Amino acid sequence: MFPGENSEEVEVFQRLGFHSDEMLLALALWLCSLPLVALVVIPLFGLKVAGAVALALFFVALAVCWGMCGWKVSKGQAQ
Repeated sequence: MFPGENSEEVEVFQRLGFHSDEMLLALALWLCSLPLVALVVIPLFGLKVAGAVALALFFVALAVCWGMCGWKVSKGQAQ
């Protein structure tokens, strides 16, 4: 423990954990969806719509990641 830290803060961080695997999965899913957006959406609807679709997919992936992390924390499975 570092000076100035109390054991309650350390316990909170250990309980919440840092779920980098879900974050990386969400990022990889979004990156892998970008070529599909480029091949399908750009020819049909244009670059602005494709950008909006890519941004929407990013936020959906973040919401799924947030939900998975929240589920683990609420069920006490955080490591």
